[in-house]
Amino acid sequence: MNASISKKQVRTALILTIILLAASFVFVHAAPAPVQETPRMSFLMAFIIGTMYYASLSPFFANLGYTVLYRPLIAGMLVGIVMGRPTEGIAIGANINVLYLGWISAGGSLPGDPGLAGYLGTALALGSGLDINASLAVAAPLGLLGSLTYSLRMSVCSIIPHKADQYAEKGDIRGVARSNVVYSQPFLFVIYAIPVMLAAYFGSTAVSSALNWIGAHAIWVMSGLYTASGMLAAIGIAMNLKFLLTKNVWPYFFAGYIITTMMGGTVNLLMFAIIGGILAFIHVLFTSKGEEEKFPTPAESEAAEKPHLLERKDIFKSFLNWLFFSHSAWNWERMQGLGFAHSMTPIIEKLYKNKEDITAALKRHLVFYNTQPDIGGVINGITIAMEEERALGADISDDAINSVKVGLMGPMSGLGDTIQQGIVIPILLAIGMNIATGGQMGTTTQGNILGPLFYIITMAIFTWGVGWWLYYLGYRQGRSAVTNILRSGSLEKLLTGAMVLGNFVIGALTVNFVKLSTPLAFMIGGTAFRFQDILNQFMPNLLPLILTLVIWWLLARKQVSPTTVMVVILLIGILSAIPIWPGINEAGEVIKTGLLSS
Repeated sequence: MNASISKKQVRTALILTIILLAASFVFVHAAPAPVQETPRMSFLMAFIIGTMYYASLSPFFANLGYTVLYRPLIAGMLVGIVMGRPTEGIAIGANINVLYLGWISAGGSLPGDPGLAGYLGTALALGSGLDINASLAVAAPLGLLGSLTYSLRMSVCSIIPHKADQYAEKGDIRGVARSNVVYSQPFLFVIYAIPVMLAAYFGSTAVSSALNWIGAHAIWVMSGLYTASGMLAAIGIAMNLKFLLTKNVWPYFFAGYIITTMMGGTVNLLMFAIIGGILAFIHVLFTSKGEEEKFPTPAESEAAEKPHLLERKDIFKSFLNWLFFSHSAWNWERMQGLGFAHSMTPIIEKLYKNKEDITAALKRHLVFYNTQPDIGGVINGITIAMEEERALGADISDDAINSVKVGLMGPMSGLGDTIQQGIVIPILLAIGMNIATGGQMGTTTQGNILGPLFYIITMAIFTWGVGWWLYYLGYRQGRSAVTNILRSGSLEKLLTGAMVLGNFVIGALTVNFVKLSTPLAFMIGGTAFRFQDILNQFMPNLLPLILTLVIWWLLARKQVSPTTVMVVILLIGILSAIPIWPGINEAGEVIKTGLLSS
């Protein structure tokens, strides 16, 4: 698992930051003022927007910060409400979210920052009076800048676990919990909220001036950014395909693509997902082997279990600590280690009474740990069961407990990232975006609040419901939990079905969200032939499909990073817009035009 951000990614983001800052300085001082003044953002508005961006990365929303508030669809709604233009904010946020539809942060890596693009991008768009396409052009580079603060956060927060070690030596359970919750948040507020607040407050004028200058002197640059914004969605979809185009389920991706193309490129994604679910059920039904082997349910296990020291409420306290604070002090050195120890504090407090036992328990959980928090919560439950057995006198060593954690965190991380980030989040987001824009992505300027609400509610059901079920299941079945689940075959069937559904819907999203065509044309005997018309006769939406598969191939073979692909697409979009390529106008005359269009 990749536990560090690449130097190339940080270097690229740093160079881009310097370029953007320099450009803003030049534009503010040299560019003419906008023809129409837009309402100036107030300091209070900017402060609230910066605070909301921090909140999306804070631990105080029961894991709905990262999974919900961090998404541009929700960011656009919140920024729009703050600025008194909620429907416009929703529409802008939904369109920015296209760039990050399949955004996946796996193993501690961060391929861009959708939260920064959503909050600051929407604020700058509304504050500068930009349209949908222009907001995408502004938001696209912003996501790259998040890698800088992310790297700073992960490095500085590595200091905090050492403070927790000191509390552990003293047997101070509350000190360890306090280390995880309190010490990191003022620092995170400073590096997240303050820069976004200042950028939102002062940046609208710079962005508006810059775009006006470009519109007056180099309109083709903006056209190129529009084209690039239509292609950037292919990166997120390709990242999803790294997880989904496997085994015998890959044909469903092409099925979704072909069906959506035959329907003219516009489908109701909610209905489409329901059809995908039916296909997934049929696929699993006819491909599963043998009878499902039964294993005890949590209720059955409880009825026949040994004496215990913990009650359900103790497990729930532990779950709440994990749900809220698993990433509170996330850092390079131990990743979620401090968060895991924090989740164990109510268990340690209940099971152990003398200082030596408490210190030993805290220290064995303050080690490196990293997994997907929702699906991986089953490991916390298993660990609680082992701690309880140890407190009852079983011969369970520190090494035995940590061996179980280390052995399971990798598989659960891969499984969790595939299910949650690779399938559940993109599908629910796509449906929410579809509802928010009425299926008119890229054109409507008024969003529907039902789209963001749909995503919030369904994501909360998955995060809280599945998270608690697996957490408690791990405790009730102990060390045999994962073995029993694997032996039953239920997990394999669930994963296969989810991948069928994911491939089917992602195929539709390739048509809906990846925008790429060409205006190139040539004349033969006085007759105009347009390349795009020829491609459409062969297979409509062929260029978006080719672009997506090429990026998938590059990412799957680890030839390039997503950041590099994003920068290359931006450059290609701008360079292709230089008016040196031949095209045909409505009168059938050959003209100079760009190479690509969105």
